[in-house]
Amino acid sequence: MRRPPSLRRRLLAFLAAPMVLAWLATGALVYLLALHYANTNYDRALTDLVRALERMMQSEARYQSMNPQARILFEVDSEDPNYFTVHSMRHGTLASNLELPLPDPLPEPGAKPRVHSITMGERSLRMASVAVAGDEPDDLIVISVAQTLRERHALAREILVGVLPIVLGLITLVLILVWFGVRRGLHLFDPLTQHLASRRTRDLSPLDQSIVPLEIRPLSHTVDLLFARLRGLLELQDRFIADAAHQLRTPLAGLRLQAERALADPSPDSVREALIHVERLSAGAGRAAGQLLALARTQSNVDDPPLAPVDLARLAREHVGESVPRALLANIDLGYAGPNADALVVGDSVMLREALVNLVDNALNYVGAEGSVTVEVARELRTVSLSVEDDGPGVGEEWWPRLGERFFRAPGTAREGSGLGLAIVRRIAERHRAALVFAHGHDGRGLRVTLRFPALDQPA
Repeated sequence: MRRPPSLRRRLLAFLAAPMVLAWLATGALVYLLALHYANTNYDRALTDLVRALERMMQSEARYQSMNPQARILFEVDSEDPNYFTVHSMRHGTLASNLELPLPDPLPEPGAKPRVHSITMGERSLRMASVAVAGDEPDDLIVISVAQTLRERHALAREILVGVLPIVLGLITLVLILVWFGVRRGLHLFDPLTQHLASRRTRDLSPLDQSIVPLEIRPLSHTVDLLFARLRGLLELQDRFIADAAHQLRTPLAGLRLQAERALADPSPDSVREALIHVERLSAGAGRAAGQLLALARTQSNVDDPPLAPVDLARLAREHVGESVPRALLANIDLGYAGPNADALVVGDSVMLREALVNLVDNALNYVGAEGSVTVEVARELRTVSLSVEDDGPGVGEEWWPRLGERFFRAPGTAREGSGLGLAIVRRIAERHRAALVFAHGHDGRGLRVTLRFPALDQPA
């Protein structure tokens, strides 16, 4: 089973890695500094040796072999001896325990000893050289003394071994302090945790920012946005339940009444009449339930489908063709006016069809027999309009501002309805940034409902 992520472990791991790297870097730096210190001191001793040998050569005959006292000076350490060479430019090597190379360039007589590194085979040496004038004209005696680097590196390692445990102890102490600091810092979440745990189930108010640490306030703002969305969904749920109860109470009561009537009078005529009422009430309840669901979908912002170009002209022509049989049964003249295609808007085709269905259904329900309904699409410079017009009794202008309210039906409406059709249309218009306009129909008769959408640029 995979362990859940731990903020504490991640913080400690994030801090421990740089600490380990810092310890290694400190070790390397300490070793380099220690080696520099060792080189400085050993170079100074090497310079003193070459100076001593220079004085011995000046006090004796220049071309004689080195006396025993001088050799003892250089051979005191048999494990790591000093190497020397006394070389005359005219007579060759005068004394040596190791043939050292001549320095390049040659030192000047009386100049300070020059210290530099050389390599002889597999051995790395540190060599100091001076020059004195020979007894003969144009002769130059070069005195060189060399040492291996073993003792220098050994001294550097000793310093490193002595310093690293101290650095490691300090780093360990820092990590312990960091661990306690992280543990203490995470306790800052406790008030927020207790606050959330003590909330009531439906309490989705914004978090109290005074108890939220500064570093996680972006997260708290995201949580507040999530709470706001949940509040909207709960309000939508409550509204849907209330609307469903409001709309279904009457048909359910009617269904029960008709059932009681049929049971009280089981005659065929009475039962047939009751079943006719039941069919009408159930159809109305089904239509209301469908409209409630459609309204809930339009009010919800969760999982909105991506918007895409939609051809309103083609959509209108298709729906008019599907609705003609119903219009003919009701003796209503249903027609379409406008282009055949290329009336493009950006939207959700399912929602736009739902809006068109509700507009056409409203017109067919209220126009009456012998009436006419016209669906029109018009393409203008910056807008595309979808209009549904009927020549029925219409609605007074004083009621136009309320058209689109849930369950609102204009006074004097003879036909039954849920009052949700135009509410669905208004919500879909808002989702598509479209204007919903009401006007009188042709010759002042009926009602004309228009949706004006921002036009989508036509392809060249």
